[in-house]
Amino acid sequence: MSYIKASNNIDQNVPLTYLSSALTAGGTALTVKNARDGFFPSWAIQIGNTGNENAEVLILGTATPSGVTLNTTGTARFSHQADTSVYAVEFDKVIFKRSTAGTAGTAVAMTNGTVNTTPDQEFTLFDDTSGVSTYAYKVSLYNSVLTTESADSDWILPSGYTFYSFAKVKERIRTRLFSSNFLKDDDSQLDSWVNEWLEVMNNTAIDVNEDYSIGTADVTYGTAGLGTISSSDFKEIRKMDITTDGVNFYRATKLHTNEWFTNTTYIETHPYYSLEGDNVFRKLPYGTSGTARLAYYKMQSPLVNDADELPISMKPYTKSFVDYSLAQAYYLDNNANMGDRFMGFANSEMTKFKSQIAPRSMSGPQTIMFTDVTSGEDLGVY
Repeated sequence: MSYIKASNNIDQNVPLTYLSSALTAGGTALTVKNARDGFFPSWAIQIGNTGNENAEVLILGTATPSGVTLNTTGTARFSHQADTSVYAVEFDKVIFKRSTAGTAGTAVAMTNGTVNTTPDQEFTLFDDTSGVSTYAYKVSLYNSVLTTESADSDWILPSGYTFYSFAKVKERIRTRLFSSNFLKDDDSQLDSWVNEWLEVMNNTAIDVNEDYSIGTADVTYGTAGLGTISSSDFKEIRKMDITTDGVNFYRATKLHTNEWFTNTTYIETHPYYSLEGDNVFRKLPYGTSGTARLAYYKMQSPLVNDADELPISMKPYTKSFVDYSLAQAYYLDNNANMGDRFMGFANSEMTKFKSQIAPRSMSGPQTIMFTDVTSGEDLGVY
């Protein structure tokens, strides 16, 4: 059994108006304070704020709303006072979808998985009586009259999100923003801040040159020796092995473009390569086609789904993501002092990250740990 819940929170950009006079239970005509763009025929509207006991969803009629009256196809269940909020939410139902292969599978709408939203609660719940912890879920919103459907949500996991997930990092940021009275942006802004810092941390991991953020690819080159690296996450070459027969590979040595000459003799068993552009290399000697087997430093893919997790090397440094985002929020609110303070915290974490990941392995013969004999404190790794 798995209880899955979809948030009923209304996006801040949803069209909004207010009742200009009270609506009694059983009524079908809402008198609102002004005619607003964004209310369309057969759209769902929500009367009352999410979580209020009398909040409810109704469907507008097929006529285009005009003036200050909104007509509904169904009757109001509850009475609503003047000044009650009226939102154009478009959808009146939630479709719950399931993947039995976890996040690697495809989410498919479940039997009886289309349910009415429950605006008097923060969430619309669905009980998957045959669900297990390894399943993953998505939800979409549905208009039962227009039969239109929204895009799917991010993955929802019965066990919840891990501490290192995109969702949990953003949750910590939101909590800190809320407690500091700086909650002025929606999740799209938080997404950008977290991914900005992910880019900074990834470049820092690459800078230590200890084989973090490594991708691999086989790239063919022609008789001119030119090959184009098409991997979308490519940043720079870490190593290159060359083969002309698909069996024997030889390590290629890097040359700068101005270091090789056409009248110099190069041999296949000791190849070289130079970079001819951002993602183009030339293998030397040229004249024979073949394949370059690459290990390359890669750019991290932006975090998109709530279940996405930080790269392994960055997991112990989640605080830096929170501090960076808080700094950006304070800067936006023209509070440079607090912005500088949290930016300093983030940069301090980044410096620790760089120094602490530099010893890639602490178990090899090249590692010597020095200890202060009087205090027993570790002095460092050399």
